Amino acid sequence: MNIKFLIRAVASTALVLSPAIAIAHGKLESATPASGSTIDTSPDSVRLTFNEDLESAFSTIKVVDASGSPATKEKATVDSANTRVLAIAVPKLAPGTYTVQWTVMTHDAHKTKGAYTFAVK
Repeated sequence: MNIKFLIRAVASTALVLSPAIAIAHGKLESATPASGSTIDTSPDSVRLTFNEDLESAFSTIKVVDASGSPATKEKATVDSANTRVLAIAVPKLAPGTYTVQWTVMTHDAHKTKGAYTFAVK
């Protein structure tokens, strides 16, 4: 087999597959409360929507206050009606800034994590 042909075939395959590989990771599409938002009252829950179905056993949310102390005690759950949604119940939050830290694993076994903040007046 011609080595130049083999190299071109491999390069072409890599170019064709690279967009699919790039979008194969779970991406946060929306959040409630929204990133950077200031809300008037404490939310009942934090709800995150992703672009792919989630594995519940490997997907978590933690909400921490400005000092880094956990503000939530419950475990996050994947919504049975929409497996792209991860939610956690939140107790009444005092006024202040909170950080939502999340880690998810999608059904294709890719892990993604991130964080954002919101404030309660």
